[in-house]
This record gives sequence, structure tokens and C-alpha cells, in this order.
Amino acid sequence: MIDQPTTLEAILNAKEERAWKQKMLLSRHPLASLISLSINIPSLIKLSHEAVVVHEIAHQALLEMLENEGIELLACENQLAATGAESFLTCNAEAKVLKVFTCKLENSHPLGRLMDIDVLDSSGAILSRNTLGLPKRRCFVCEEEAKLCARSQKHTYAELNSHIKHLVEKHAFADSLAVWCERAMKTEVELTPKPGLVDQANSGAHRDMDIHTFYASIQAIKPFVTQWIQTAQTYAHEDAKQSFVRLREIGIACEKAMFEATFGVNTHKGMIFCLAVFCGAIGRLKASDQSFTCKALQAQMQALCANLVEDDLLHVKPNSAGARFFYETGSSGIRGIAQSGFAIVLESALPFFLQHKAEEGEAVALKKTLLFLMSRLDDSTLWSRGGVDGLNYAKNKAQELLHVTCHAEILDAHLNEFDTDMISKNLSPGGSADLLAMTWLVSHIVKEL
Repeated sequence: MIDQPTTLEAILNAKEERAWKQKMLLSRHPLASLISLSINIPSLIKLSHEAVVVHEIAHQALLEMLENEGIELLACENQLAATGAESFLTCNAEAKVLKVFTCKLENSHPLGRLMDIDVLDSSGAILSRNTLGLPKRRCFVCEEEAKLCARSQKHTYAELNSHIKHLVEKHAFADSLAVWCERAMKTEVELTPKPGLVDQANSGAHRDMDIHTFYASIQAIKPFVTQWIQTAQTYAHEDAKQSFVRLREIGIACEKAMFEATFGVNTHKGMIFCLAVFCGAIGRLKASDQSFTCKALQAQMQALCANLVEDDLLHVKPNSAGARFFYETGSSGIRGIAQSGFAIVLESALPFFLQHKAEEGEAVALKKTLLFLMSRLDDSTLWSRGGVDGLNYAKNKAQELLHVTCHAEILDAHLNEFDTDMISKNLSPGGSADLLAMTWLVSHIVKEL
């Protein structure tokens, strides 16, 4: 739904639905006022990545404003649709008072010009800036009156959206990365069908979780992304290994939050480790104003994870799952992958995914990339559930399916059969799923291979 174009008809229908929603919310609280938030995105892609980021920031800023001013919040709703992101906050306060505060937010916040915050009084009337003697809103590109620029179509959609991307990049970099990470994890879990994994059809080989468990976990993880990014930027001057220690400490707190959200179920422990390293590398690159190329990203991740296999596996007793996996199979697992700078993702899975995406679309490319990763990866999750035999079965079956040339429908049929077999054998390629999410994430962040 994000970054997908909508239609003019849908936009007009959404405007009518917004007016009905506002009226309905005010009817529930006859003496209240209403804040109605939407985002200024001048194109048919109303729910762009940037729109989602700005909406989250604006929504949180409004909540903080109400709390700081001691204004009672009676009800709060928000929604994402192809026609845009919206929030509705019903407040126990005079509309003019709210309008003063919301105009201050629009004027003072660095992303304020992208925020469209209406205030309605108890009768449903929308207060204008003129009511408070405030000047009309200015264009965020040229400083002229915004309505005049829009009416004359002074700026192209490309120019406007390029400027929006620049504003978000400059003022909400960490928040934007958090949304990208959230989208990556959701893209992975919602991909259907997948062999042995939780998806929209079933829980795969897992009896203690479903897709809603994953959604809860993703929301718990998301706030830690900004912590990783900001910590990496703040301490970019220090030795990479010391930065890794800081990132790992945040990761431990993130794991705790995940387990609290899932009532003890491990949905994303491996993914948390991957994201800590990835975000650390991105933060360090951002701090030094380096481009996000695969080469630069890999070098940073290698520096962060230098000697990780030796430190975590060679010089300790095999009392962890990763250590037992290492001593039984000789594979260094996720630590070895991280120490290589995620070479399997950047050098193999990413080019494979991008090629198939161009030829067959994203959904098919993701399914084939999952099979590609399964066929190559010594997945410790598979090993923990089925031993070496289970690991080899999954790798060989994935390799076999990769060589089958078929249309999307036939591919899904093969994946459903594979899913049934994996469930019967209690096998789940969780490590491959994490790297699939990483592949999708990197494909949207890196500037060149």
C-alpha cells in the first residue's frame, strides 16, 4: 500500500469520508473540539514513505503538545490508506486555543509545512488562520503563498517530491530508517506462501506464534532503530568495536521489549542482531557524510563485527545455541555472516533479488530470493529443529525448486507443497527469513551495488 499510486476519484471519496468521520467523532463528544491531521503530499502517491514518516512525527508531536499544555484528550484515532495518512484527536478544549497551538507546530517544526492540521469547533466549523490573524501558509519550495503555487502548478510533482525527500532526509533520518526497518519486517512476514514460516496463510512449523505475534514484535523493535542510528552517529569517532558494544547493549534491551510484547515468544532475536549491525553501519556512514553504497556499508559492518566469531564462539564454552551449532557443523552462523559484512546479502542475494524483481515483480522475486537463501545458508534455526538432516533437506529442496521454471501460480503451488512438508518435519528457515528482510531493506537504502 505504501508508495502505491491512488486515483483522483479515490482522493475525492476520501475527502468526503474524512468530513463524515469528523462529524461522527464530534457527535460523540458534543462540547469537544477536533484536531484533524493529514499530510501534504502533492501527487497521486499520497501514502509515500515520506508521508508515513511525517505522519508519525506529527501525530506524536500533537500528543506531546496536548500533554504539555494540560489539554484533555478524549479520543484518538489514526489510519493509513492509499489516499493518505490521517489522525483524529478529540479534545476537551476551545477550538481557538487548539488552533493557536497547532499553527505554532506547523510554523516551528522543520517538517511543519508538510503537516495539514485542521481544527474543528463543536459545531463542525473549520477554523482558519485568518481567525487568529495569522498569515497564509507558504510554499515549502519557493516561499510564495502555497495556494497560489498549487493553483498555477508552479512546481512539478517531481520537484515537489524531491524537496519532500530532502526535508525528511535532513530532519527525520533516524525516523525514516525506523519505518524502512518496520516495512522490511512486515514485508517478510506478510509474504505468502513461505515454507515452514509464519505468513498470512498459517503459522508454518510454529505452534507458539502467528502473524499477529510478529506485528506486536515489530512494533516493540521499531523504537530501538532510532536508538541504534543515533548512538552510531554520536559515537562515530570512536573505534568500531567499542561502537559495537554500545549497539549490542541496545540490542539486549530490544530483545527484552520483544519478549514482553510477545509474552516470551522469540520472533525476531536474529533479526534484532542484524538490525543492530546494519543500523550501526548506516549511522556511522551518515555521521561521516559517506554515500550508502554496498561497498561502504559492507566495510562498516565488517569493522563493527571484526573478530566476532573468535570472541563469541572460539574462546567460549559451547553453552549457547550458536556455539553448539558452530561446534557440531563448523558453521559460524549469523556471527560469521555479520563478520563478513553480510556478504551473502550484499554480494549474492541482493543482485539476485533485483534481477528477478525487474523481470517478474517484487512478490515473485522475494519468494525466489528466499529459496536462494535457503539453498545457500547454514540456517541454525533449521538445525536446531531438525539437526543436520533437516538442514540438508531444506537446502536441497530449495535448490531443486530454484531450478524449476514456472509462472507465479505454479511457484506458489510448489511453495505450498514445500510448506506442508516443512510443517510435517517441524522445520522453519528463520535465519533465511531474517536475511530476506535484510535484502529487501538494503535494496531500498543503498545508492549503488
